Formats: sequence, structure tokens, C-alpha cells
Amino acid sequence: MTREVVAILTGFTKNAELSQRSLAPLRTLRRAGIIDRILYVTWSAAGIDPYVEPLGALDDVEIVRVPQPEISASPVRAGMTYQIRNLEAALACVANDDALIVKLRPDFVFDEDFLTSKILGFARLCAPSDLGEAFGAAMPPSPFSAKIWVPWANASQPLHLEDAAFIGVKRDIEKLANRDAETLSGTTVLSANGDAWLSHAVRYAAVFLPSYPIFAGYIRNYRYFVNDPSFRAVMMTVAVKQTFFWRLIAANAWILATSFHVDCGVGGELEFYANASNRNANWPSLCSLRIHPPYNAVDEWRLAQRPGGLLPCVGRMHARLVDDSWQHALFAGSDLTDMACDRLRGLLHESQRYRHDVPDVAEVSFYDALDNVWRSHFEARAVSA
Repeated sequence: MTREVVAILTGFTKNAELSQRSLAPLRTLRRAGIIDRILYVTWSAAGIDPYVEPLGALDDVEIVRVPQPEISASPVRAGMTYQIRNLEAALACVANDDALIVKLRPDFVFDEDFLTSKILGFARLCAPSDLGEAFGAAMPPSPFSAKIWVPWANASQPLHLEDAAFIGVKRDIEKLANRDAETLSGTTVLSANGDAWLSHAVRYAAVFLPSYPIFAGYIRNYRYFVNDPSFRAVMMTVAVKQTFFWRLIAANAWILATSFHVDCGVGGELEFYANASNRNANWPSLCSLRIHPPYNAVDEWRLAQRPGGLLPCVGRMHARLVDDSWQHALFAGSDLTDMACDRLRGLLHESQRYRHDVPDVAEVSFYDALDNVWRSHFEARAVSA
């Protein structure tokens, strides 16, 4: 591969063995000449020294410590800002705008063969899409020069993609270190639980909103998409009856198909030990840590996609894991199991006709319906508590 390849780790983990496991495949590929540099960029705060300094003995890993920004915000918004600023600092260490960036965290572990296939096959797997001409839909061009690999995306929660790890050209990855996302998150009304998944959506929304203003209201009203199982069990039965919901779904699927290469591999090829799944874990002991969903059940999630239709996946209470097989089947040019191809084109066309300065009856109806469900659910919960 002639393109420079730089692996970037951001953040830190409280388990030394996990950091070593995360770095191991990167170091092997560096020795093989597949990866050119390994950068570990994290904060200079003394409190994380015990987790970072042991890696200083690795002569093939460049460690860069940067000041942690001072942020006055909710934990969710502050966490998103930390992620953006850390990635921004890391990318500043890479001079070549055409470099291929493998971004991950030290609590994320790639299978060596899986990562090798994504790097060596990048030109083919992430080639710019020609789907607009093939499907006969006049949609905005991708904001990226090549597709970005991500492990999973969400079929029913637009622009909700994994952001712990991704692979793309530096000039494209820079768009995911977008401070506009910090401003955008300030427009969101948060739920009582803080909408912990907000950063997944806002990071990507900041890139796509200029071409897809239809998602502005979705971000403002993100609390209606909160990942609360009992709420979503009711919310989804209401959402699927709303025309505006399907406009969002079609536009989201188009973005996935034309701007991303989505692939989580098979079970065991990717592991992620997120804090959210290990709040009460004994962090010094790796065997006590739990793999974060959906990586703990990849094969089951993939079977639930049932490509060739919308409802089997979108209608699920949680439709988190979809890969290329799902969104590409939607735009193969033939009727779906539950929607005519022309109707899907119509939904895409309607999403592009959206204007933020003109009241949209279908949009008002959609968010009013979700607000009624949200209020009745959480107000009833507050009373029972």
C-alpha cells in the first residue's frame, strides 16, 4: 500500500493489559510495514500517568500528551468535547492530508487479520459511491473523498454510528473532529438520563446537516430517541406510523450506503471494553471486564437485519447493528419486501425538498406524537417513583 497509514489511539483505559492488547495488532502491522506510525495522544493530566507511562517503554509507539480542555458542561456534552479535542490534537500530529487514519481507543481491540483487510482493501472497500446514478436518485454528494469504515450503524436512530473506532482519509476524518458538533449539542434538549448516546449522533450530524437540514429537528429533539428499553417499546410503535419518520430513515440509509463502509465482522473480530459496560468492574483485572454491546453478540445482531426490507430491522426496539448488506439491499433497484422501490425514491426526494424555514405538517405531527409518548411515559414513571 503506497498511502501512509497512521494508527491513532485517543483517551486512556484504567487497565494496563488492555492497552497492550489494543496496541498489539498495530505493532505487528507496523513491523510488517502495513502501518507506518502509531500515535497515542492523550491528556497531560497527572492523574492518568499510571495508565499511560508504562507504554513509554514501547519504542514503536509515539506518545503525545496534551492539556485537557477546561469545560463547563453536562457530563455527556463534556465527554463529547473531550473526544473531539483529543482527536483534533492527534490529527495535528499528521502532516499528510492523504494519510489513512486508523482511529481507535486503548479499550478497543482489532483482530489483526480484520484490520489488515480494511487497510489493504481500503481503496476498494471505501471507494466513492456511484449509487446516485445507479439508483436514479438526485441526492447530495458525500462530504467525504472516500467512504469511512465504521463497525456499526443504527437503522432507526439516524446518524447514530460507532465513533470509538473508524478508518478513513485524514482530510475526511478531520470533519469528525468538528467543533461545530459542540455547538450543535447545545441545541439539544437532554433527557433526565443525559442522553449518553448523543455524541454518536451529533459528531456525524455536524458533517451532514448542511446537505440534510431535515435532521436539525431530530437533533433538537434527540431526547425522544433515548435508549430506554421500556420507552422505546412504545415509542417505536408510534414512530413507524408517521410519514416524516420514514423520510428520516430513508435519508439515513442513503448516507450510510454512500458515505460509509459499515462492517462489524464476525463475533470475536472486534472487542470494545467501554466504561458504560464496566461501571462496577474491577478494572485492574482484565478478565472481570465485559465486552460492550453489540460486540458481545455480533452474529445475532447481523442475523436480525434481514436485508431487503425496512420494517424487519427499523421496527425493532433497538436496531443498532446494521452493516453494508442492509442499506445496500435497499437501493439495489428492485422492490423491497415491504416497500416499492419507487416509494423509497419518493421518500428520498421528499427528504431533499425539506426546507427548515417552511413549516412541515408531517414533521410537526411526528414530533408532537413523540412528545406525547415521552411525557406520558416519563411523567408516569416519576409518579410511580
